[in-house]
Amino acid sequence: MKRNFAQATLVIVFVTAICAAEAVPANAPNLPGAGIVMTYNVNEGTDFQQVVSTTTLSQFLLGVGQILTQVQGTNPPERMQAVARQILEAQPELLSLQEVDQWYTGTFDPISGTCGTMTLQYDMLQELLSDLAKQGGRYEVAVQVTQYAFPPTPGLIPPSNYICVSVNDYNVILARTDLPSWIFQWNNPQSGQFVNEVVLTTPIGQVPLPRSWASVDAEFFGTSFLFIDTHLESFDPTIRELQGGELRAGPANSSLPVVIAMDSNAQAFPLPQDPTYTDFISAGYNDAWSTLYPKRAGLTCCQDEADNNPVSELYQRIDLVLTHGSVEPWGAALIGTNALSRLPDGLWPSDHAALVTGVVVGSK
Repeated sequence: MKRNFAQATLVIVFVTAICAAEAVPANAPNLPGAGIVMTYNVNEGTDFQQVVSTTTLSQFLLGVGQILTQVQGTNPPERMQAVARQILEAQPELLSLQEVDQWYTGTFDPISGTCGTMTLQYDMLQELLSDLAKQGGRYEVAVQVTQYAFPPTPGLIPPSNYICVSVNDYNVILARTDLPSWIFQWNNPQSGQFVNEVVLTTPIGQVPLPRSWASVDAEFFGTSFLFIDTHLESFDPTIRELQGGELRAGPANSSLPVVIAMDSNAQAFPLPQDPTYTDFISAGYNDAWSTLYPKRAGLTCCQDEADNNPVSELYQRIDLVLTHGSVEPWGAALIGTNALSRLPDGLWPSDHAALVTGVVVGSK
């Protein structure tokens, strides 16, 4: 009875938080197997559309220049400060992050066709870790896995600023370090890339766009489970569905209870639901948000890629916490969904909202 009452109370707290201007979850209940997880796509600053549709070299060079200009305009260091504050509002034990990038820039010589020395301009993970520590957070990198790594690529910022840009995109799992092991611990970090991937055709050739996953074994109050972070394909729905199948058949095929906290790029709301999402549900996975709040939209995506739209443009729910086996959600909240989340200069912390979910492992 005490356990049921505690869970019911916390669900009410979460619902109240979601109705508020900024959703802020409560602390996890002191119950066996209880804890908090979070997923957050922190926005690398572009979706690369500026080059995806180009057909000539001139268009491609201008597109690369537009990408860099847009990324600079999103001010990743400032946004990572805000993301750190949001994380510490929720205090998740485990955190899935997507689009945590390193951006490098250099000069390009159009005569020789070569790039000069590349200099690291933004390191979003190190900026976030530094900001978490400055704000009193205690987190460590449990897993960092590469999604794609684009080599130095020429671009042009008109009228005559020739540049080179390279980017490394990562999925990252962060874990708290300030809790005793009987409350929370993790081990066995794993990661990999999906076999199925999109290959973009550009004026400079074929560009693979691989996707990846990361996982750890974890314990909440001594109860073990498998925690997975991934970022499924956005451009091609067929490839996305194949990656979902790979995930279920491979990394998520475990005797442990499973918690997947991800940017699925698969629409769960509004209708119609994406086949990748329905595949997971048909395979016996439970959607924590729809379990708790079946009549709430729970929109998580997306603001403008430039992060500067004055009014929220969230229109779909694709950031998910899915569970399989002996796991039940006890509450969920969204962070970064309304104008109060914006920074003083008008930027959103990300083009996605963060999803925070409380779970009780071993509860069935």
